[in-house]
Amino acid sequence: MFGKKPSSGSSSGGFKFKGVQDGFSAREAFAKKLDAEKIKYDLHQEKPIVYISYKGDNFDGLTFTFIFDDDGKSFALRVFSIEKFTPDQLPDAYEFCNSMCYAYRWLRFYVDSDNEFTAALDAVIDENNTGDVCYELLSRSVSIVDDVCGKMHE
Repeated sequence: MFGKKPSSGSSSGGFKFKGVQDGFSAREAFAKKLDAEKIKYDLHQEKPIVYISYKGDNFDGLTFTFIFDDDGKSFALRVFSIEKFTPDQLPDAYEFCNSMCYAYRWLRFYVDSDNEFTAALDAVIDENNTGDVCYELLSRSVSIVDDVCGKMHE
């Protein structure tokens, strides 16, 4: 539709320049920040993914999953299975979901194909800010998910 992307005229030929981050080094930068903050986490053995489990005031235990892109320039944060809805609850679930998307700008919410309420965000990072950006968004996400879970059960 938009045509071919113009060639830049040069190629790295697979060579990694010093200071360039990939998904695994981004994961390690975030893990280093979590270590400094004394937050427990698990790493996926084969993929650039970090799992952090939390218990909030309004939820018993959820896993905040950070999935780093292979190029290390962005990540996805997902909180799966916040709540499971029955088919008859779906109309109210969609309305609640929309109201939460409107109320909170840092996370978006959706009901997935398994009728589970899920929170998500995506962010851009670089080798200079990975740990701090991921940690800040983790902190905001935990707080927001806790608030939303409280509203869900009112």
